[in-house]
Amino acid sequence: MKQITNILIAFCCCSFVFAQNKPETQNPKQNTEIDTTTKFRNTLFKSGSVLWGIKAGFSLSNIYGSDIDYVFANNETNFQPAFHLGIWVDTKIEKHLYLKHELLFNQKGAGVTLTDSINGNYSAQFKTYYLDFFPISPTLYFKGVQIYTGPYISALIDAQINRKDETGKTFIDHSIFGNPSQFEDKSKYLQKMDFGIEVGLAYQLPYSLSIGAKYTHGFFDIFQSANGYIISGNKHEIKIYNRAFWLSVSYLFNGKRKIE
Repeated sequence: MKQITNILIAFCCCSFVFAQNKPETQNPKQNTEIDTTTKFRNTLFKSGSVLWGIKAGFSLSNIYGSDIDYVFANNETNFQPAFHLGIWVDTKIEKHLYLKHELLFNQKGAGVTLTDSINGNYSAQFKTYYLDFFPISPTLYFKGVQIYTGPYISALIDAQINRKDETGKTFIDHSIFGNPSQFEDKSKYLQKMDFGIEVGLAYQLPYSLSIGAKYTHGFFDIFQSANGYIISGNKHEIKIYNRAFWLSVSYLFNGKRKIE
């Protein structure tokens, strides 16, 4: 988490530096420079070149891949409701071009099927909790509409699955998150990092609010890399990945975005 926070700060600083690299403005009458670092930083926020705020919303998450039945009872999964909350920063590069950065606490997961000799097949909820970092997403902004895409990296904070005991009573099992006592080649537990891509759309509303939707698609196997199975003497990794649809509401803190 600390590393991701530092990366976000670094990207924001890079954005400031990028913005500062614009040609210096001169007063044609006095022929003297009128912009300084202090004045530029003071006017940067006032002009709306760097915008920041908070974001929260609802999402539907699921998992996909060819090996779901290797970990669970079958290939049947369903989307599960989840939530997200965090901060965002937009840096204006050109009139209609921004760079978007986000750091979000995000719940993911899926509805899956488990099985055992006592309860047979039964439905369960697989839940994960990530810190998602969207480092730099080029954003086209026109007439209040934003279209953006970019990569994301995630750090797994916790994970759980609902199981049934020998009496049929449901309990929360955190062993799928993994711990130092588990052997990676025997247990099926989760990777601590994820990586993927986002594609999103948003619209600016009055009162510094905006609404948006996006889709995220993971490319990393979310189960530990040493886990796998042997086919014809070759080891195959467990191919299961994250995916989710997001609906969000964002609030802008420093003024209003100019609709252009």
